Amino acid sequence: MPPPMIGGHVTGPVLIWQSDRLVVAVRHVVAFPAGVEVEVEAHSRRAGPGPDDAPGFQGLRFRVGLADGREAAQDDEAGLRSGTGPVLIVTGSEGSSGGPDGDEHVRMSLWIWPLPPPGPVTVKCSWPRRGLQDAGIVLDGDAIRAAASQARPFWPARDA
Repeated sequence: MPPPMIGGHVTGPVLIWQSDRLVVAVRHVVAFPAGVEVEVEAHSRRAGPGPDDAPGFQGLRFRVGLADGREAAQDDEAGLRSGTGPVLIVTGSEGSSGGPDGDEHVRMSLWIWPLPPPGPVTVKCSWPRRGLQDAGIVLDGDAIRAAASQARPFWPARDA
């Protein structure tokens, strides 16, 4: 989870994917000394029911790739168990679906741990039920690290 502090702004909003029926965007990316928070939103619409129209937004999935070759899939804790990372977890989500057109609207907060190394950081998104596979953006690991240095605690440290 993000620490109790105001993170440094990296970027946002940034479009990941847009079509006549689907939009996926990064609302903002905020860096902390311990990791990165990425807030995303996705909106889909459909002209009537289609195959696999089960309600819910469970199919929206993310992956992260770091410049040093390490990768993590959403909610895979292997990097946490090894202690080396990376880990990509959902720290918050909300969504709605339904209506005559089968619309879905999703907002998610993703936490990437640890702070990525310098170089490209690839964030990819798939939503197979909506026809999306491996759309993504590339963030600058150097910019993320610089923004993390701008993070500030909510309150000053208490004297012991």
